[in-house]
Amino acid sequence: MIAPFAVLMLLLPLVLVAGVIWLVVWTNRRRRAFQLQRAGQVAAAGWYPVPPNQWLSQLAEGLFPQGSPGDPGETYAGEFNGRGLCVLDYNYVVSNGKTQSTHTANLVALTLPVALPPVTVMRETGLRRMFRGHHLQLENQQFNERFRVEVTDDRYGSAVMHPRMMECVLANPGLEWQLAGNAFISWSDGGFSVPDVFARLQAMTQLIDLIPPFVLRDYGGPVS
Repeated sequence: MIAPFAVLMLLLPLVLVAGVIWLVVWTNRRRRAFQLQRAGQVAAAGWYPVPPNQWLSQLAEGLFPQGSPGDPGETYAGEFNGRGLCVLDYNYVVSNGKTQSTHTANLVALTLPVALPPVTVMRETGLRRMFRGHHLQLENQQFNERFRVEVTDDRYGSAVMHPRMMECVLANPGLEWQLAGNAFISWSDGGFSVPDVFARLQAMTQLIDLIPPFVLRDYGGPVS
Protein backbone atom coordinates (compact mmCIF):
# COMPACT_ATOMS: atom_id res chain seq x y z
CA MET A 1 0.00 0.00 0.00
CA ILE A 2 1.45 3.35 -1.05
CA ALA A 3 1.33 6.02 1.61
CA PRO A 4 -0.53 9.26 0.77
CA PHE A 5 2.70 11.23 1.20
CA ALA A 6 4.46 9.03 -1.35
CA VAL A 7 1.60 9.55 -3.81
CA LEU A 8 1.87 13.29 -3.28
CA MET A 9 5.59 13.20 -3.97
CA LEU A 10 4.98 11.24 -7.17
CA LEU A 11 2.31 13.69 -8.35
CA LEU A 12 4.16 16.86 -7.43
CA PRO A 13 6.54 16.86 -10.45
CA LEU A 14 3.57 16.29 -12.77
CA VAL A 15 1.70 19.19 -11.20
CA LEU A 16 4.74 21.43 -11.56
CA VAL A 17 5.20 20.47 -15.22
CA ALA A 18 1.51 21.03 -15.91
CA GLY A 19 1.74 24.42 -14.22
CA VAL A 20 4.71 25.47 -16.34
CA ILE A 21 2.94 24.34 -19.53
CA TRP A 22 -0.20 26.26 -18.57
CA LEU A 23 1.86 29.39 -17.83
CA VAL A 24 3.62 29.20 -21.21
CA VAL A 25 0.33 28.71 -23.06
CA TRP A 26 -1.35 31.54 -21.13
CA THR A 27 1.60 33.90 -21.75
CA ASN A 28 1.64 33.10 -25.48
CA ARG A 29 -2.11 33.65 -25.77
CA ARG A 30 -1.87 36.95 -23.92
CA ARG A 31 1.02 38.09 -26.12
CA ARG A 32 -0.87 37.09 -29.24
CA ALA A 33 -3.98 38.96 -28.10
CA PHE A 34 -1.88 42.05 -27.40
CA GLN A 35 -0.24 41.84 -30.83
CA LEU A 36 -3.60 41.50 -32.60
CA GLN A 37 -5.07 44.42 -30.67
CA ARG A 38 -1.99 46.54 -31.37
CA ALA A 39 -2.04 45.67 -35.07
CA GLY A 40 -5.60 47.00 -35.32
CA GLN A 41 -4.70 50.19 -33.45
CA VAL A 42 -1.59 50.72 -35.61
CA ALA A 43 -3.66 50.38 -38.78
CA ALA A 44 -6.29 52.80 -37.44
CA ALA A 45 -3.54 55.33 -36.66
CA GLY A 46 -2.31 55.17 -40.25
CA TRP A 47 1.13 53.88 -39.35
CA TYR A 48 2.85 51.40 -41.65
CA PRO A 49 5.57 48.78 -41.07
CA VAL A 50 9.11 49.66 -42.08
CA PRO A 51 12.47 47.86 -41.83
CA PRO A 52 14.14 48.12 -38.42
CA ASN A 53 15.79 51.49 -37.88
CA GLN A 54 19.43 50.72 -37.14
CA TRP A 55 20.21 54.30 -36.07
CA LEU A 56 17.51 54.20 -33.40
CA SER A 57 18.71 50.76 -32.33
CA GLN A 58 22.22 52.15 -31.85
CA LEU A 59 20.81 54.97 -29.74
CA ALA A 60 18.95 52.39 -27.65
CA GLU A 61 22.23 50.61 -26.93
CA GLY A 62 23.42 53.80 -25.23
CA LEU A 63 20.15 54.22 -23.34
CA PHE A 64 20.20 50.66 -22.00
CA PRO A 65 23.93 49.97 -21.46
CA GLN A 66 23.23 47.33 -18.82
CA GLY A 67 22.22 44.91 -21.57
CA SER A 68 24.03 43.36 -24.47
CA PRO A 69 23.50 45.02 -27.89
CA GLY A 70 19.89 44.27 -28.67
CA ASP A 71 17.67 43.72 -31.66
CA PRO A 72 14.95 45.99 -33.00
CA GLY A 73 11.49 44.45 -33.05
CA GLU A 74 8.38 45.66 -34.86
CA THR A 75 8.99 49.09 -36.37
CA TYR A 76 6.40 51.51 -37.75
CA ALA A 77 6.53 54.92 -39.39
CA GLY A 78 3.88 57.58 -39.83
CA GLU A 79 3.11 61.22 -39.12
CA PHE A 80 1.94 63.21 -36.13
CA ASN A 81 0.94 66.87 -36.36
CA GLY A 82 3.00 67.35 -39.50
CA ARG A 83 6.12 65.66 -38.13
CA GLY A 84 7.44 62.30 -39.22
CA LEU A 85 7.41 59.64 -36.53
CA CYS A 86 8.96 56.24 -35.95
CA VAL A 87 8.08 53.79 -33.19
CA LEU A 88 9.75 50.48 -32.46
CA ASP A 89 10.28 47.79 -29.88
CA TYR A 90 13.84 47.08 -28.76
CA ASN A 91 14.84 43.73 -27.22
CA TYR A 92 18.02 43.28 -25.20
CA VAL A 93 19.51 40.68 -22.86
CA VAL A 94 20.81 41.33 -19.34
CA SER A 95 23.23 38.84 -17.79
CA ASN A 96 24.76 38.64 -14.33
CA GLY A 97 27.27 36.01 -15.41
CA LYS A 98 25.08 33.11 -14.30
CA THR A 99 21.62 33.79 -15.67
CA GLN A 100 20.19 35.80 -18.52
CA SER A 101 16.90 37.63 -18.89
CA THR A 102 15.36 39.23 -21.96
CA HIS A 103 13.90 42.72 -21.68
CA THR A 104 11.86 44.86 -24.06
CA ALA A 105 11.77 48.63 -24.30
CA ASN A 106 10.20 50.89 -26.88
CA LEU A 107 11.33 54.08 -28.57
CA VAL A 108 9.27 56.84 -30.17
CA ALA A 109 10.93 59.42 -32.42
CA LEU A 110 9.64 62.65 -33.96
CA THR A 111 11.63 64.46 -36.63
CA LEU A 112 13.13 67.91 -36.13
CA PRO A 113 13.80 70.52 -38.83
CA VAL A 114 17.54 70.58 -38.02
CA ALA A 115 20.13 68.25 -36.48
CA LEU A 116 20.94 69.22 -32.88
CA PRO A 117 23.73 68.10 -30.52
CA PRO A 118 22.70 65.43 -27.98
CA VAL A 119 20.73 66.32 -24.85
CA THR A 120 19.41 63.55 -22.60
CA VAL A 121 16.80 64.15 -19.89
CA MET A 122 16.21 61.28 -17.44
CA ARG A 123 14.62 60.81 -14.06
CA GLU A 124 17.24 61.09 -11.33
CA THR A 125 17.98 57.97 -9.28
CA GLY A 126 20.61 56.98 -6.76
CA LEU A 127 22.30 54.61 -9.20
CA ARG A 128 22.49 57.27 -11.87
CA ARG A 129 24.03 59.70 -9.39
CA MET A 130 26.71 57.12 -8.62
CA PHE A 131 27.52 55.78 -12.07
CA ARG A 132 26.53 58.21 -14.83
CA GLY A 133 28.93 61.03 -13.99
CA HIS A 134 28.57 64.68 -14.95
CA HIS A 135 25.18 66.26 -15.52
CA LEU A 136 23.97 69.80 -15.91
CA GLN A 137 22.90 71.72 -12.79
CA LEU A 138 20.13 74.22 -13.45
CA GLU A 139 18.63 77.04 -11.39
CA ASN A 140 15.46 75.06 -10.54
CA GLN A 141 16.36 72.91 -7.51
CA GLN A 142 13.14 70.88 -7.69
CA PHE A 143 14.03 69.99 -11.27
CA ASN A 144 17.61 69.07 -10.31
CA GLU A 145 16.36 66.73 -7.59
CA ARG A 146 13.97 64.89 -9.91
CA PHE A 147 15.77 64.94 -13.27
CA ARG A 148 19.27 64.88 -14.69
CA VAL A 149 20.33 66.54 -17.93
CA GLU A 150 23.32 65.01 -19.69
CA VAL A 151 24.97 67.23 -22.29
CA THR A 152 28.54 67.90 -23.42
CA ASP A 153 28.07 71.68 -23.73
CA ASP A 154 26.58 73.26 -20.59
CA ARG A 155 25.85 76.54 -22.35
CA TYR A 156 23.88 74.74 -25.04
CA GLY A 157 22.12 72.59 -22.44
CA SER A 158 21.08 75.67 -20.46
CA ALA A 159 19.72 77.26 -23.63
CA VAL A 160 17.55 74.20 -24.30
CA MET A 161 16.48 73.73 -20.66
CA HIS A 162 15.08 77.21 -20.02
CA PRO A 163 12.49 77.74 -17.23
CA ARG A 164 9.41 76.98 -19.35
CA MET A 165 11.05 73.80 -20.67
CA MET A 166 11.78 72.65 -17.11
CA GLU A 167 8.18 73.39 -16.10
CA CYS A 168 6.92 71.26 -18.98
CA VAL A 169 9.26 68.40 -18.02
CA LEU A 170 8.04 68.56 -14.42
CA ALA A 171 4.44 68.47 -15.69
CA ASN A 172 5.24 65.23 -17.58
CA PRO A 173 7.32 63.35 -14.99
CA GLY A 174 6.97 59.96 -16.67
CA LEU A 175 8.69 61.10 -19.86
CA GLU A 176 12.40 60.51 -20.44
CA TRP A 177 13.77 61.87 -23.68
CA GLN A 178 16.74 62.75 -25.84
CA LEU A 179 17.57 65.17 -28.61
CA ALA A 180 19.73 63.28 -31.09
CA GLY A 181 20.43 64.63 -34.55
CA ASN A 182 17.19 65.59 -36.22
CA ALA A 183 15.07 63.47 -33.86
CA PHE A 184 13.34 63.98 -30.53
CA ILE A 185 13.18 60.54 -28.89
CA SER A 186 11.39 59.18 -25.84
CA TRP A 187 11.43 55.66 -24.42
CA SER A 188 9.76 53.42 -21.86
CA ASP A 189 9.82 49.82 -20.67
CA GLY A 190 7.87 47.07 -22.41
CA GLY A 191 6.46 46.78 -25.90
CA PHE A 192 4.80 49.95 -27.13
CA SER A 193 1.06 50.42 -26.89
CA VAL A 194 -0.64 52.83 -29.28
CA PRO A 195 -2.60 54.79 -26.59
CA ASP A 196 0.62 55.31 -24.60
CA VAL A 197 2.47 56.42 -27.73
CA PHE A 198 -0.21 59.01 -28.52
CA ALA A 199 -0.04 60.38 -24.96
CA ARG A 200 3.75 60.63 -25.23
CA LEU A 201 3.53 62.28 -28.66
CA GLN A 202 1.40 65.05 -27.17
CA ALA A 203 4.01 65.71 -24.47
CA MET A 204 6.88 65.40 -26.94
CA THR A 205 5.23 67.95 -29.23
CA GLN A 206 4.88 70.41 -26.34
CA LEU A 207 8.58 70.06 -25.55
CA ILE A 208 9.68 70.39 -29.19
CA ASP A 209 7.63 73.58 -29.52
CA LEU A 210 9.52 74.99 -26.50
CA ILE A 211 12.94 74.66 -28.15
CA PRO A 212 13.92 78.30 -28.70
CA PRO A 213 14.29 79.43 -32.32
CA PHE A 214 17.81 80.71 -31.61
CA VAL A 215 18.82 77.18 -30.49
CA LEU A 216 17.65 75.79 -33.82
CA ARG A 217 19.46 78.60 -35.63
CA ASP A 218 22.74 78.71 -33.67
CA TYR A 219 23.21 75.02 -32.81
CA GLY A 220 21.28 73.29 -35.56
CA GLY A 221 23.01 71.61 -38.48
CA PRO A 222 21.86 70.19 -41.79
CA VAL A 223 19.81 67.01 -41.76
CA SER A 224 21.82 64.17 -43.25
